[in-house]
Amino acid sequence: MNIEQLKYMVEIAKTGSLKEAADNLHLTLPALSQSIKNLEKELNIILFHRSRRGSVPTEEGYRLIEKANNVLLKLQEFVDEAEAYTQTMNGEIKIATYPGPMEMLVGVISDIKREYPKIKASIYENSTESIITKVLESEVDVGFITYTEKEEKKYRNLVFKKLLEGHMVAAVNKNSPLAQNDLITEEMLMNEPIVLYNDIYIHDFMKGFTSFPFDILFTTNNVDTIRNTLENNTAINIGFDYAFKTDAGLSKSDEYVVINFAAPHYKTYSFGYIYNTNNGLSRIIREFLKRIHGTIVG
Repeated sequence: MNIEQLKYMVEIAKTGSLKEAADNLHLTLPALSQSIKNLEKELNIILFHRSRRGSVPTEEGYRLIEKANNVLLKLQEFVDEAEAYTQTMNGEIKIATYPGPMEMLVGVISDIKREYPKIKASIYENSTESIITKVLESEVDVGFITYTEKEEKKYRNLVFKKLLEGHMVAAVNKNSPLAQNDLITEEMLMNEPIVLYNDIYIHDFMKGFTSFPFDILFTTNNVDTIRNTLENNTAINIGFDYAFKTDAGLSKSDEYVVINFAAPHYKTYSFGYIYNTNNGLSRIIREFLKRIHGTIVG
């Protein structure tokens, strides 16, 4: 048995497919298959049920794969600590986020890059649904999303770390009659053109109104378009309060106001980050998240 075989076990369990695992591991399918067969022979245990539909761990396999994943995580910690003695920091930061925290994330990465110029960084702006998919498929290390308990229960392969709690709000032009209200009710939305950021959580929130669908002018993933629509008094916007506090494209305009919803539509959510339970967090990612916590939570 060797470390590589433990990685193979974990990857097959994650993908559910020998072929896909072989591709991800840059191995030939026969080589991967033979390595797992050799391991099963050595352990005298069948690790996977194999069929045309894929490879599913046996009951014993599930338990051993969990142990293998823990071993790999400990190995990563060992490597990270060894790197720490060299006084250097390298590696790559790959994150995905919805627009709200973008400016803050760029600022933290810029600070890290100044101290550790060898690191590489990639930031992708996506909807919540796309971010979750990227994290599940290991395309990014960490995803920043808004979520509820429903998502935590649904995605058991993800770790959810809450940074803040927030709620949904309506943004209206300061010259709109709606701007005079302390709270927004469902009745006030009737006959009002609405623009939405294209996010599954926002769409689910809208479905909570008995009058849905309203006059949805359009949905978009462009924050500048939303800001222009609000500034021109073309439509109102419904979204996350955190986005209006932190996003550079939304928070620095004084042409519109943000109003809370009246009960029962005052819905809270959590803002935080997610990562794949099957993937260890590298030293540079842990340093990045530590600074995020310091910036937001203090």
